[in-house]
Amino acid sequence: MSQIASIVSLLANDGISGPTSVGQLRLWDKIVGLDVRTGDVEQEFLNDPALPGFIVHAERQIFGVLSRRMLLTAISQPFGREVFIKRPLQELAHKMDTLPLTLKGSTLIADALKQSMRRDEELRFEPILVHTGTSIGLLEMHTLMIAQANLLEDALSSKGVLIERIKGILGGRVA
Repeated sequence: MSQIASIVSLLANDGISGPTSVGQLRLWDKIVGLDVRTGDVEQEFLNDPALPGFIVHAERQIFGVLSRRMLLTAISQPFGREVFIKRPLQELAHKMDTLPLTLKGSTLIADALKQSMRRDEELRFEPILVHTGTSIGLLEMHTLMIAQANLLEDALSSKGVLIERIKGILGGRVA
């Protein structure tokens, strides 16, 4: 009977040490209004090369997400820089993701990645909005994919360790 209790104890400890939900990952909290000059937003991107995007608000309501890629795509079009750079973000509203993937902070990393990959191809790698209860932030896809890879690596490692421990408990009688 003690062998069964030992095995149950091993199974209860999943061996996962890192984050398992999106709310535990690094979230970006840069927020900007539609009235801000596009050139100022571009400068923020230039100042912080890791910044994936901005949460855009209009009258204290979330309007959408402006990612680095979306801004660069808009201003790199013919006459895009001349048209947008000195004007407010409102002029870029049609280029923004106004219906971004929005998840609760408790969403499992694997589920978040599945939902992300179901988006249209053009939006598949855009940042995700995450509500953690008291705050909201942007989750970069790169961060999400690395977290999933780490979880898979932990799971594979834990499986091998678990098998060896069960063999030890059962005296090597596991196939």
